[in-house]
Amino acid sequence: MKDSKINVNFRFLKLNKLQAYTLKHEVMNASFVENSELDGFLGVVELSEFNLDEINDFYVRQQVAIEDCDIFVAITSPGNQMTVDVPNVVNRMLKYIDCKLTYSFTLA
Repeated sequence: MKDSKINVNFRFLKLNKLQAYTLKHEVMNASFVENSELDGFLGVVELSEFNLDEINDFYVRQQVAIEDCDIFVAITSPGNQMTVDVPNVVNRMLKYIDCKLTYSFTLA
């Protein structure tokens, strides 16, 4: 039986240009794309045990509003798998920054 694939990212939903470049420089595995709908940049960091402190430090130093970030959990699952365990790193990140969770669920 094929298992589900889970990707977990911490997202900064509305950064200015300086914040976006600072994120890429200061946080391991960070990237950003321009988001013309929100007149800013979307910063994305693959969430891992190794970058929780870096994400939290950036969040505090840049004074990002709690509503301008989320944890994005993308699940690709075979059609016969009905439940998925979310990685523990999500719970750990929520202890640092209690932001919203956003899920994407795709059947493969």
